[in-house]
Amino acid sequence: MRKSLTGYILWALLLGTAFLSPGMIGLAIVPLSLLALAMLVDPPREVRVKRRLSRREIRLGEEVEIRVEVTVEKGLGLVVVRDPLPKNVALTLGNNVGVFFKGLKPLKAEYTYRIRPMLRGVYTLPRSEVTTRNPLGTRYIWGLYGEELRLRAVPKVIRAVPIAETRRKAKISVPETSFSIRGPISTDFKEIRDYQTGDPMKLINWKATARTGRVLVNEFEREGKKTVLFIVDAREAMKIGIESESPYEHAMNLVASMAHRFLRKDYHVGLYLLGARKFLPPATGPRQLHTMVRTMMDFERVQTEEESFADAVERLKRILVQYTPLVIYVSNVLDRTAGETKKGVLTVMAVHRGKSRPVVVDISVYPTLDPKTGTLIEMEKRAITSELEGTGAYVVRWIPGREDIGEVLSKLLGEIR
Repeated sequence: MRKSLTGYILWALLLGTAFLSPGMIGLAIVPLSLLALAMLVDPPREVRVKRRLSRREIRLGEEVEIRVEVTVEKGLGLVVVRDPLPKNVALTLGNNVGVFFKGLKPLKAEYTYRIRPMLRGVYTLPRSEVTTRNPLGTRYIWGLYGEELRLRAVPKVIRAVPIAETRRKAKISVPETSFSIRGPISTDFKEIRDYQTGDPMKLINWKATARTGRVLVNEFEREGKKTVLFIVDAREAMKIGIESESPYEHAMNLVASMAHRFLRKDYHVGLYLLGARKFLPPATGPRQLHTMVRTMMDFERVQTEEESFADAVERLKRILVQYTPLVIYVSNVLDRTAGETKKGVLTVMAVHRGKSRPVVVDISVYPTLDPKTGTLIEMEKRAITSELEGTGAYVVRWIPGREDIGEVLSKLLGEIR
């Protein structure tokens, strides 16, 4: 507009001068005066933008509302506020662009809109882009205002899972006598061990101490809650395919949903990330679910070590003895890892002495990635499943493209008592 107005004025002055026409010159003076006046008018300035998120963390599939407050103290003209949206974030309601006119008084305005992340992860919402122009558009100001916002989309938790009640005995049992470090001491004797700082004097076994020359104490079983320990494979084989459909992504959704149910039943729930060597001791309450989800997400893109399932079980032996947990191993079991998986299962069975059988959840996305190759891999996996079931493990094979998470949860939770 500014260029066309300037061109018109120059054209009128040129013609007026050439033909000595006062009328033509006067016609040019009018817009020239307006242009000069417009150049003196400042565009809106002293801008402040404040944004608020209704929630900083949401489950995948949920929406979050963003409220934008705009304040402009000086100037006159148009104010355009635009909030750029990150990749994989959809605008579901409202508009992420606000347009206002700043008059003679200070401008205070606000607008809201809703967004929904399409993939799980951490999103950074950039600073707001603000463009202001004076009434004729001859002067403008552009700048970035406000602060960056961070939004975390965590795996979706399936809260309501229909479980068919059957009269037959459940295939998987969580030991009733699970050890809890938080429960009161029972009268059931467990073992004699070395004295540790903090042990009550009444627990010292004086006869054993006199006989051995070492301070020994009697240890008794503790009354407590049942315990479930998830061992989630975080190695590279779990991160194949696109991020939103990788075995690790499905594992996070499955573990989060199962943990939610166990925690609601007041179980202790723990987590070990295979390859990352990250261990979360068994605990109860909603905070434990939040910590588990955050931990799994933090190690999604981290290069992990080559650690076998059998090695992990050896590291966790003390926990397996202390808590007697139901072990649920979630992995993408392949021919090259079948041996280590079998060895780990046998170790768990030996430690538990038959009190409970471990669960192996094998997640396979190969039929979706490549139907031909996937068919061959599935044939191998069926043979591996038969071998693992021969050790006493309860094996569930999950092909996400053929069976949704609700069906798998119903199958698993229906077998655990």
